Amino acid sequence: MEIKASAPGKIILFGEHVVVYKRPAIALAINKTVDTILRPRDDNKIVIVVPSINLNHVLEITDGKIDYSRKKLSVLDYIYEVFSQFNIQQGFDLIININLPLGAGLGSSAAVTVSTIAVIAKFTNVDLSKKEIAKMAHNIEINVQKVASPIDTALSTYGGFIYLDTDSNVNKITTDINLELIVAYTQKRGNTGLLVDSVKKEYEKYPQILENIFNTVEILTNQAKSALENQDKTLIGDLMNINQGLLDSIGVNTIELSDMIYVARNEGAYGAKLTGSGGGGSIVVYAPKNTKQIFEKLNKFENAFKAEISSNGVEVTVKY
Repeated sequence: MEIKASAPGKIILFGEHVVVYKRPAIALAINKTVDTILRPRDDNKIVIVVPSINLNHVLEITDGKIDYSRKKLSVLDYIYEVFSQFNIQQGFDLIININLPLGAGLGSSAAVTVSTIAVIAKFTNVDLSKKEIAKMAHNIEINVQKVASPIDTALSTYGGFIYLDTDSNVNKITTDINLELIVAYTQKRGNTGLLVDSVKKEYEKYPQILENIFNTVEILTNQAKSALENQDKTLIGDLMNINQGLLDSIGVNTIELSDMIYVARNEGAYGAKLTGSGGGGSIVVYAPKNTKQIFEKLNKFENAFKAEISSNGVEVTVKY
């Protein structure tokens, strides 16, 4: 038997960081996935293989318990936290193919978590709804990272294009706009937990200033939702650029990200901003015009790919 689950990564268009402070955000699942494959074994070993990071790790089940000690924000932490939610009595091979860059703000840890939940639930005969998968995955991210918004895990679970409101409710955005998006990413990686913590410290230091910044992001995110629904391309780009300035002001930008942003804007992008936690990682570029030219320039400068909305969330298949 082979169980396979695929879960998409994500892009945040508006509202990263402030979403932790009960402000809205707009994000979409993208057509880059994490594919997790489980094959049962006849012994008590769990063999975890993650080819993209040359990881090969063996655990053992002893008296219904799995031997594991937490690492420092390793991908294994997310995987083990998933294991701890289930009654696992039999060994298996777990192959995790990550088809998006790790630590680049594209939701790789959420996609790993969601796809692993899906295969383990199927393996242990636990029937989980998508709502339950999303909730479990979000709690796991909090356990590992200490602070996490529900955006990444919601998009990996449900897919699509969403507006997360101030009560953390996931609302689908309905629009006919054709979003010409490019993602470019650096080799420098950010650490989500540390970056969220750095913003928290700034908030504690300058609460009134940060509150005003967060409120401004909330206003522009709500305007962006209307702009997307009304297909106002110019406004979408302008609001992305304003959001970037506000992210810069709370200290999560880097020289590398800034260089890519200005390369894209100078080539005619309507909007360009970092996406995710920052501190390295990725930018998202909105390029209704000169798309090919901007993509080629960014791909020479760093690494880039064209991103499309993935309407499918996590999907599970079983082969016998």
